[in-house]
Amino acid sequence: MSSDGPKGDAPADVVLGAPKVLADAFLGYETYEIHLSHPGGGQSVLKRDVVRMGPVVGILCVDPAAGCVVLIRQFRLSAHFATGRGDMIELPAGRVEAGEDIEAAARRECAEETGLTPLRMRRMFDVMPSPGVLDEYGTLYLADVESTLLPERAGLADENEVTHPFALPLDDAFRLLEEGRCYNGYLVMALQWLALNRATLGL
Repeated sequence: MSSDGPKGDAPADVVLGAPKVLADAFLGYETYEIHLSHPGGGQSVLKRDVVRMGPVVGILCVDPAAGCVVLIRQFRLSAHFATGRGDMIELPAGRVEAGEDIEAAARRECAEETGLTPLRMRRMFDVMPSPGVLDEYGTLYLADVESTLLPERAGLADENEVTHPFALPLDDAFRLLEEGRCYNGYLVMALQWLALNRATLGL
């Protein structure tokens, strides 16, 4: 191994066949035949499916003055099936609309799902939460908010969306991780990032 450490993700030497559309609903669902060439020679022919989600934003809202984060509760059918805990604690998050600036999308989703307008936005990191089947590419932001302005309920009625925002002291939020009481991937990663950077951020 080279002294500069392992290399990161890299382009693959692949030839894709034409997509076969398996479903065209809220998300697209396609299957492909793939010819994958290996370093040093040889090739594999694979069949892989992909669910088309596209770019997504997630926002970890913090109120530095109050020493808390603002999260939401939202019903998730998949969590209901998988864990029996469909009333999930999450970050405000959502898809980036076609032609929309990513940070503008984060500001919009924050306002829609928490009822709060971000006072300051900082980009945290990018992540693919489930690349085995989803093409979802998430960009997470840290947003300063004023938690005293929280409404009881938020979400867009025309998207059939109901969210329940709430404020949680930082130490209580970190205990969610320690005690395994939250499963949403973006939330888990964002809280871990915040725990690592808490001192630098002065929280």
